[in-house]
Amino acid sequence: MKSVFIFLLLMTGSMAVFSQTQSELNKTAGQEYKNADKKLNEIYQLILKDYAANKPFIKNLKEAQRIWIQFRDAQVDAMFPGSAKSYGSMFPMCKGNYLTELTHQRTEALRVWLNGLPQGEACTGSIGDKQGN
Repeated sequence: MKSVFIFLLLMTGSMAVFSQTQSELNKTAGQEYKNADKKLNEIYQLILKDYAANKPFIKNLKEAQRIWIQFRDAQVDAMFPGSAKSYGSMFPMCKGNYLTELTHQRTEALRVWLNGLPQGEACTGSIGDKQGN
């Protein structure tokens, strides 16, 4: 009997974890996007600092980031072309999840300027050229 009670207690507790309201799910997705965006900006600022002496690279990176933001927004509009109401109460969660995914992709694309490429890679371009040589 004791084991049945413990089992039911565990099941109730685990179900409580999964029984979030849509509002809570929307809020969580929004917070995850904010966290991803914060990390992206941290990586971006580190690159700007590390490569400050490479003026042509910095100019082009800033332009690339500006255009990436336009791309990100256009990509979200392409994914959800209708009005927010047409997607129902899940829309904020779905949009937040998609923004998070796109932001993680961009963060990884930028991270190579901090971490470098695998040894032996011949096409490094500006990666590692912090002085603009």
